[in-house]
Amino acid sequence: MKKWFGKEVKIALSVLASILILYVGINYLKGINVMKPSNYYYVQFPNVAGLAQSAPVSIDGYKVGLEQEIVYDYDANGAIKVLLNLDKKLKIPVDSKVYLETDMLGTASIVIDLNPHVSEYYDHGAVIEGEVKSGLMQNIQGELLPQFALLLPKLDSILSGLQTLVNDPALSASVKRIDHITANLERSSVQLSQMMKDDVPAILDNVQGITAQVNQFSGTLNSLPLQSTMISVQKTSDNLQQITNHLTSPDNSPGLLLNDRLLYDKANGVLGSVDSLMIDLRLNPKRYVHFSLF
Repeated sequence: MKKWFGKEVKIALSVLASILILYVGINYLKGINVMKPSNYYYVQFPNVAGLAQSAPVSIDGYKVGLEQEIVYDYDANGAIKVLLNLDKKLKIPVDSKVYLETDMLGTASIVIDLNPHVSEYYDHGAVIEGEVKSGLMQNIQGELLPQFALLLPKLDSILSGLQTLVNDPALSASVKRIDHITANLERSSVQLSQMMKDDVPAILDNVQGITAQVNQFSGTLNSLPLQSTMISVQKTSDNLQQITNHLTSPDNSPGLLLNDRLLYDKANGVLGSVDSLMIDLRLNPKRYVHFSLF
């Protein structure tokens, strides 16, 4: 028994174990679990730009395997085959789509779009035709760059116009005027600050004095017997109203005198007669006065 497990055998077993551990470790670092059962498919792409070793394979964003190997097939007019190492339970239905997608940084990954309408599946090791989806950089190169090329002459024209505007003396004069206006505004700001510092306190003192006088006047008004005064004014107003009513009422002498037109005319006639009598008396006194001594 010792002959079979001698020093040399132990060394050989140690080397084999180390190689096995190294193999498993390397594959583990690549994302390949050699202890987990898998199934394999080949996907043929016309271009694998950006696809790195051990790139992820996903379905609807969920990782289901890794790209294990990239093979250039010289017998198939230079087609590129990619070996996919997928989960053992995963079956790819016939006519499913396999895409090579590139992100913004140019890193490619493989996406499987399963066909849910069939019940037939590819056999393990089958070759599936893949498609390359244009990434952001490809879209920029294919769509934006031509449009940008069309914009270049317009940009050149705009830059020429800006250069002409910058070199225009009128612009320099406008800038100088703006500087002058800014300086005036700064001086005005300084003057306003000085005025706020010197004049505003005096104005506030005057306002406070006026406020004190108003308060004093208000206190004086409050101290006046306004209630009794208003009562007296109301009584006087009532008396005036009564006098006015008597004067305008036809039921009394003043009212009749003021409101009866016939009485007014008669009184006017009597006054006229009296006036004529006084005139005649003054002119012919002998007619009315007789003196007799005996």
